[in-house]
Amino acid sequence: MTAEQQIALYEAIDARILEVTKSKRVDYASADVLSNFKAVSAAAKALGVDVTNATGYSLFMVLLKIARLTNLLNEAKTPNNESIDDSFLDGINYFKLAYCTFKENTP
Repeated sequence: MTAEQQIALYEAIDARILEVTKSKRVDYASADVLSNFKAVSAAAKALGVDVTNATGYSLFMVLLKIARLTNLLNEAKTPNNESIDDSFLDGINYFKLAYCTFKENTP
């Protein structure tokens, strides 16, 4: 790979990353593009979610889905990516995964 090919590849990757960012951020946040991170962080802290273990991390992912769904539903948005139905189902899957990790570590 030449230096020119490397730079061209980097530029293509950067352009794609920007496209994904523009598309996905609308599904997760509104005016404050960091609001999702702030809300999930506050919820995890308030609930004492420990992301250093598998069960806690799975529960954290449930919170992330709830935040996404809340943004979409409160703003009556049509998602650009994962559908609302899929987000509900994915949240259920994370809850099931949390339960599996809990059961695996419970005698």
